[in-house]
Amino acid sequence: MPYLAENNNRTRFLSPHERTCLFKVCKASDWDKLYLIVLMAITTGARKGELSNLKWMDIDFERQTAYVQTTKNGLPKALPLTDSVIQELQLFRRDKGLIFPSPIKPNKPLDFAKHWRQALEKAEIEDFVFHSLRHTCASYLAMNGASLLEIADVLGHKQISVTHRYAHLCTLHKQKLINRVMSDM
Repeated sequence: MPYLAENNNRTRFLSPHERTCLFKVCKASDWDKLYLIVLMAITTGARKGELSNLKWMDIDFERQTAYVQTTKNGLPKALPLTDSVIQELQLFRRDKGLIFPSPIKPNKPLDFAKHWRQALEKAEIEDFVFHSLRHTCASYLAMNGASLLEIADVLGHKQISVTHRYAHLCTLHKQKLINRVMSDM
């Protein structure tokens, strides 16, 4: 399967069936943390680099939060973590170092591209790149009633125009708004 370059105009996201297949394959991967990084990407909307560079000291297990020191925008960001992410992190918990280190250079993140490509092939998912997990997060939020401002906040978008690509998926939020405001007419 050829490598697909990241394209920020794409809004490809996982269907529920694809997500189930991908999770199953990731759990069986040769790299034992593939499921963890994919789960974190989908549930936080964080970028690959933000996740790859996380250190154990960036995780607050009590508050269920990961602290990204520097984002693409040059700002720090807090990532709320789900119970399932916390449980998965607990399986690998260490006192220091990177969460996803290279076995050869532990102070550098692992380049897991081979494991990612293998997972996509085994799950039979086409036309999908790691950055699409960020779109998956945003799309799931939109389809479940999150406003564009809420999605922008989760993803760390500085401009709402960037988040507007998910507007067509915000039908539930729009329907509730229209019914609440216009129902007396």
